[in-house]
Amino acid sequence: MSINGETGETRQMARVRTETKRDAILETATQVFKERGLEGASMSEIAKRLGGSKATLYGYFPSKEELFVHVALRVAGQQILAMLRALQDRAAEDPRTVLVDVGKELVGRVLAEDATTAYRLAVSYGRVGNLGRIFYESGPGKAIEAFTRYIEAATAAGRLAVVDIDAAAHHLLALLESEMTYRRTLQFGDEITRDAIDKSVGRAVDVFLAAYVADPRSTPQMPSQHYRSVKKTT
Repeated sequence: MSINGETGETRQMARVRTETKRDAILETATQVFKERGLEGASMSEIAKRLGGSKATLYGYFPSKEELFVHVALRVAGQQILAMLRALQDRAAEDPRTVLVDVGKELVGRVLAEDATTAYRLAVSYGRVGNLGRIFYESGPGKAIEAFTRYIEAATAAGRLAVVDIDAAAHHLLALLESEMTYRRTLQFGDEITRDAIDKSVGRAVDVFLAAYVADPRSTPQMPSQHYRSVKKTT
């Protein structure tokens, strides 16, 4: 048993060292990408700043593009995941207020330059190292999970009336991203302003609530002109 215990402890220490090294790589790469951008950054410079070899760096991340995606997901996680995790705690509040608050933060983060670049890379290199799956599970998938928990809790609280919770969570994310994401990702159209983001989020939430709110009278802030026009057609 002592041998097994020592082996288990050794393996645990190795895992800790691996995670510590990985975190150090991501931290250094974040700074290099911030200074140089994707095109200007190099694995050689990142390895040099780390004080290690490129071989070690490539052992953790097989390409600069994959490393960039992981960096972007890490930054996004630091900025938005805490809010998403706390979303279900607001299930009893006015759903329009809650979803607009979270939607503005989420869409603003999704439209950030590093996030859209990471998305393009995930599409281009999706089969390399399961990068597409990693991007989805660490990005959109996390939002879907948070929305699922919130919708389930808000339905239980009588704020929403949802039967297929998973579908509703996907609908919510799709609505929030529908007006802006393709333009930013495909790099065309006018500059997207904060005001434009806020208005698009409001419209998306209104459409979502037109389908899923339990009782419009219980959410007096919700019925905007756009919401009323949607209700007239249903």
